[in-house]
Amino acid sequence: MNRSKPSRLIAELVAAVSLLFLLAAGCVISMANTVGQPFTGRMAETEAQTLASIEIGALFGSGETAGGAHVAVNPFRAVAQRLQSLFLNPSALLRNMLPQISPDTESGGLQASLLNSIAAMAENRHTFVMGWLPSSDAETCIRWIRDNPGVNVVSPTWFHLADASGNLSGHVLPTVVQYARDHHIQVWVLVDNQFSATLTHEVLSNPRAEANLIDEIAYQAGTYHLDGVNLDFENVAAADRNLFTQFVSQLHARLRALGVDLSIDLTPDVVQLDDSAAFFHAALADEVDQVVLMAYDEHWASDPDPGPVADLPWVERSVNDLLDTGVPANKLILGIPLYTRFWYVNTDGSVQSDAVSAGAVQTILNQYRLPLGTWNASLDLMVTQYPTKTGYAEVWYPTSQTYEDWLQLVSDDGLAGVAVWSLAWSDATTWASTVKALRLNGSP
Repeated sequence: MNRSKPSRLIAELVAAVSLLFLLAAGCVISMANTVGQPFTGRMAETEAQTLASIEIGALFGSGETAGGAHVAVNPFRAVAQRLQSLFLNPSALLRNMLPQISPDTESGGLQASLLNSIAAMAENRHTFVMGWLPSSDAETCIRWIRDNPGVNVVSPTWFHLADASGNLSGHVLPTVVQYARDHHIQVWVLVDNQFSATLTHEVLSNPRAEANLIDEIAYQAGTYHLDGVNLDFENVAAADRNLFTQFVSQLHARLRALGVDLSIDLTPDVVQLDDSAAFFHAALADEVDQVVLMAYDEHWASDPDPGPVADLPWVERSVNDLLDTGVPANKLILGIPLYTRFWYVNTDGSVQSDAVSAGAVQTILNQYRLPLGTWNASLDLMVTQYPTKTGYAEVWYPTSQTYEDWLQLVSDDGLAGVAVWSLAWSDATTWASTVKALRLNGSP
């Protein structure tokens, strides 16, 4: 049998197939060159989007049940969006290559992760990164500013509504204002109402007292060339809703004439499409330059029911509540806590709590050989519980992932920035070194 003939036929067949393949490839290349780069770019983008969708679906699910019914929003939605951006956004890819702190890093790790995220967010020089200064000691305030150089706005808690005549107590610390000015940091002095509904009503219902209060605030702002006033009136009675809105309007007009911003701190209502209590969101937003949402104290110091200071679903609902009731996103600053609480539940039913820096929780737990707990995906927090002599203790505490997800809300919703309560709780060394390394020096 002649073996050379079949071999020759096979070789000729392979050659023919190869030629057809080369001709087809040439046609495709020619077509791509004719249509141009936009066509190939669209092909590449479509492929990347499809790949990203497959990856996200595999990792986080589609958000629907097999029967097509929608389920609760996946708490990792923001993470999924960041994952998809890695395929489609080169700058996002670079930001995500920044060093990330693992959730079990002790002490300062949370602050480093927080500042990594803030650094990426604050690429826009009009993003506010605000820190409150809860001290009337000049040396302490300057130390907090010095140790937290990424902040571009500080709000020292220097003034309080003193009496029913509308007088203020407290005073400006000029050395602090000058230090901030020398470092290109705005000063928005805070004015509070001592959390007194009665005192606030007495002033708002008395035109002379109200005018005196406005005069005093304007005098302090003008005399010391402050950049802004941060109005922190809490526990205002619902009956004073209109009086409070009118007061804010008059104060804003007075401060605007001086070139001084007015911001107002609001606590979450978390009542869908309802702002029927003391704070008329849309009207107040029209009368101020910034609205600061204090998205913390979901469970407060004397709460009889232990729980998180701020879990992600609650923070997200709080943001959406203000947006849905008329606060423009470009005026809204998200306030987040740098603290959490250890809760002590006693056998007699009584409850106490201690506030601690969020970055110190794991150090405390490790020091006393207590369990670190487990990750609660629905709350976006760690939670642990351990027995005590009089009952048990528990704590909900954030990780680097928690801070990233909070700040992702700022990015996703186009908010004006972020505020932290407070710089007294910050891990100064890690905060300063991280911001310095990332060269964060934006200003509003």
